[in-house]
Amino acid sequence: MSYETTNYLSKGVSKRHAAEFAKLLGYKRAGNYAHLGISEVLSMIYFDEKDYRSWRTIELSIGTSEEKGVVYVHTRTQIGRSYYDFEMQNRTVREFRRRFGGAAVRDGGNGEGYAPGPPIPPAASGCHLAMERLDWNLTRVNCYLHSDLVPRDSNPLGSVEKIWPQLRELNPDVFVSNVLMTYLISAMEDYFKSSYVALLTYAEHKQKILKGVRLSGEQLVQISTGTLTVEQAAAELLSFQRLAAVGRHFAEIDQKLDVLAPLKRPYRRRKVNLLDRLEDLVTRRHELIHGMHVDSGLDRKKLEDHIHDLTVGISYVYKEITRHYGWPFKLPLSSNFFLTRRRRAQRERPEAIPVKEGNVAR
Repeated sequence: MSYETTNYLSKGVSKRHAAEFAKLLGYKRAGNYAHLGISEVLSMIYFDEKDYRSWRTIELSIGTSEEKGVVYVHTRTQIGRSYYDFEMQNRTVREFRRRFGGAAVRDGGNGEGYAPGPPIPPAASGCHLAMERLDWNLTRVNCYLHSDLVPRDSNPLGSVEKIWPQLRELNPDVFVSNVLMTYLISAMEDYFKSSYVALLTYAEHKQKILKGVRLSGEQLVQISTGTLTVEQAAAELLSFQRLAAVGRHFAEIDQKLDVLAPLKRPYRRRKVNLLDRLEDLVTRRHELIHGMHVDSGLDRKKLEDHIHDLTVGISYVYKEITRHYGWPFKLPLSSNFFLTRRRRAQRERPEAIPVKEGNVAR
């Protein structure tokens, strides 16, 4: 779903005039979202990274309406936009009409419909974007697993494995599952690191945490040029793979925040909780990266079980963070968080039940 607006500018206004004004509002030349392949339509985007304001890119296109014979300015935002994205899109409509006149047509009648609600604190916004990044990283691997690029039961060595079990390491399913498992650990590490940076940026005791940080010359140059923040540089010096270390990092920001607490609780009457399951994934990753040890027992089915556990585990962590700070809890609106009792390929689970806002599948 998207929210769209169109300004039809007064006669005599050129596309160049409109583009120059869009630049003054903060838009940049990029993309061809609304009119793919049409060279005479100019495409621009707006994304405000300051204080994690933007959640979705505002797409703006400038062209000529054949019906009306005037230049038009079209904006579009996607579902999941932030309060500030909503405000900026409406501001764009107002400022273009104020500067060039003409008429405006807005999605939702007067443009005030589909409001994303009030703004939330920057730290909360940063943690939300960390979940969005995780969602996209999970989408990559799930799209691959559920595509025709991964044929089922394709094992040319199946009959030989019974005689020489060690040949199972040559099974394409086993090999790909081991490689993707390392990717999942990277996705989990990225989530914890991104959330840590968001919380550290607005932490009350940030000065105390950063006091002992020793940055490299390269990091200082990046900070000077604005390509890296101090908080991001400090996070680069920490490890976010081992969960015990992750817990300590977050506790330094807030001693009362235990992000690992929900992972230590019993999960579906299992003997092994989610914390141990995720730690086991990290161990498998280290054995492959540092020792080239391929887990011959890890196939696609078990990999999807691991993806399920990681998705649920991180959802619990995010819910704990929002509960601790009193922020709204809302999971990304994608199939990655449609959790059933067991993770299966898309074609095999039509009964999947969406997770309602404020709840995680248990």
